[in-house]
Amino acid sequence: MSANHLWRAVCRTARALSRLHADQVHAWEVWSQANRTSVPAEGAVHWVLTLDGRRLAGTHKPASTGAGETP
Repeated sequence: MSANHLWRAVCRTARALSRLHADQVHAWEVWSQANRTSVPAEGAVHWVLTLDGRRLAGTHKPASTGAGETP
């Protein structure tokens, strides 16, 4: 094998590894985002669509008993 053929093989391998790395990084980013839900500081409880399904987000304010205590 000549040096030119060897150099082409090395370049092709480097490009393939670069694409593989980019795909792997993208997969980890998608997985990370799927496991996060944005929970607002205030607001009613509601369903939020994430990549792995629906999740509850928001805050729940318990009903008042009238005596200033929560049930």
